[in-house]
Amino acid sequence: MIETILVPTDFTIESEELLACVGEFKNAGLKKVVLLHVVDIYQAQGLAPMFEENAKKRILDYKKLLDEIGIDAITLVIHGDVKKTIVQVADEENVDCIVMGATTSGLRGRLIGRTTEYISRESGKIVLIEKYDTLKESEEELYIKACSAKFSKVMLPVDLSENSRTLLDEISGLVDIIDELVFVHVLEDVKIEELEITKEQSLNSLSKLGSKFKSDLEVSYYVSEGKPAEVIDSLAEELGITLIAITNRGIGSIKHILLGSTAESLLRKTRKPVLLVPVSKR
Repeated sequence: MIETILVPTDFTIESEELLACVGEFKNAGLKKVVLLHVVDIYQAQGLAPMFEENAKKRILDYKKLLDEIGIDAITLVIHGDVKKTIVQVADEENVDCIVMGATTSGLRGRLIGRTTEYISRESGKIVLIEKYDTLKESEEELYIKACSAKFSKVMLPVDLSENSRTLLDEISGLVDIIDELVFVHVLEDVKIEELEITKEQSLNSLSKLGSKFKSDLEVSYYVSEGKPAEVIDSLAEELGITLIAITNRGIGSIKHILLGSTAESLLRKTRKPVLLVPVSKR
């Protein structure tokens, strides 16, 4: 269950939009939000005290917004390396989830920033990455959430390993805010003569995994073949998925690599929000 959330903010428009994302967890047991601003020690230098004072004023406005919707929030303004400090605070505050934003401007395949990518790799926490479309009008950037009501139709790409059960355990704590689950399994390097029977076996396995949710949610199943990240992204667009929930490692991942190739590739490609669930114990 996600009871405590960390929201790192840099006071951009997309940071303000993240507060609406946090509100969606309220009906799933959310108890506390930690609002964090990191004064970048590499950029602030001699101006750090001024930046800190301004940040403390602005972050209180964010707290007031959460107070108005009945969510308890604390504020932190800290000097440090932005990426490392976010990971450190997430551990110190024992949060269950880090909520961050990423713009979808630029070349397809480069849809997350360095800070978001670092935290996805290094943190042992669940990370919700909200995606934003960026439009330029008169040199002003307007951030528009790529999709809203993100828990209405959730895609669960699973590899049928034990790691998939970790994902299902986390999703079980969110059933009160989910309307529909879409289970997906992608086949790779299957011989043509074995394709049909492998698909049938995979569908049966998916059905067993999804059976625990059928009494509460609408559940559907898809088995496709190809490169996992490409298939998942394409299917998510086709089905109107509002959130993709995936583990950070799958079968065959080396233990010390915290972000598996499928998860990393998907984060870079997709314009859908992603809930990244660590398979290691937090």
